[in-house]
Amino acid sequence: MLQTTIGLVMLCIIVFWLWPCVRLDAFRQNLFALRDELFDYAATGRISFDHPAYRLLRQSMNGFIRYAHRISVFQVTMTLFMWKAIRPVEPKYDWTTKWEQALASIQDNEVRDKLKEFHAQVGLMVAERIVLGSPILIAFLIVCLVADLCRQGWKSAQAAFSQAVVEAASRAVDPRVLEEEAMRAAA
Repeated sequence: MLQTTIGLVMLCIIVFWLWPCVRLDAFRQNLFALRDELFDYAATGRISFDHPAYRLLRQSMNGFIRYAHRISVFQVTMTLFMWKAIRPVEPKYDWTTKWEQALASIQDNEVRDKLKEFHAQVGLMVAERIVLGSPILIAFLIVCLVADLCRQGWKSAQAAFSQAVVEAASRAVDPRVLEEEAMRAAA
């Protein structure tokens, strides 16, 4: 009985204290690495460090790094509640508007596509953080994953997983809301 109790206490410590800390640190480290890749890309001279698209993407990454501890299903639900209930008017997605304008100002399609790829990677990381932190969303992820694998015919399990994560997260929360909150955190 004592061994079982000690084992359960250790399991609870791992599941409810150590694992969330590891997930948070890994999320931040992955964002730091992606931000470094973005910096290296700009250092090659393909895009200026002062270009609005670069600055917005970097600010978004910085906001998500700072805001990472608040990226959970509960916090996202509370944020959505504030956006919908407290502010009943349609929210303005300033960051999204500025991002689209900044992308439109880039003449080189290769650079534009690379910045979109960086942005998509950030979105995937945030979606994974939200979905994999909730048992309910993990169950929904499994359903989405099976559906995507059936649709794609088992061609790419990694692509199906990424698509399922983004689909599960986007059904739970609008990514534009997260980007707006990240920008507020970065400010």
